[in-house]
Amino acid sequence: MKPAKPQTDRWQRPLRFLAGGGFATLVHWLTMLMLIQSGTDARVATATGATAGLVINYLAQYHYTFQSRLPHRRAFSRYLASAGLGWSLNLAGFSAIYAVTGAVLVSQAIATATATAANYLLAEKFVFQGESTDDIH
Repeated sequence: MKPAKPQTDRWQRPLRFLAGGGFATLVHWLTMLMLIQSGTDARVATATGATAGLVINYLAQYHYTFQSRLPHRRAFSRYLASAGLGWSLNLAGFSAIYAVTGAVLVSQAIATATATAANYLLAEKFVFQGESTDDIH
């Protein structure tokens, strides 16, 4: 029988998930700000920053949080699908809450928390889990 894991292990993966996402957000914002300061259109700058953050977040979650062994072609395609769902959930949640409250910060805070929780569950149960082979029977 395996000994029980300490209670702190229970929170290790979610905390790593948040740390990876936080670092990816920092990369997004720094990239965006540097590009804007160099004269790049703000829309192009934020799109470029978001793309850099997306790649950094994928690598952090793949290697650091979930220590996945899936081939990148499988894990990254799953990651992109879950990122699209998270984006949609964030937009829908924000829109619904904002329509009722008219409060931007509250709406975004709740939408972000909801999307983050959903993204974590998707990553844990789907994106980075499964067989490491591409055999289809």
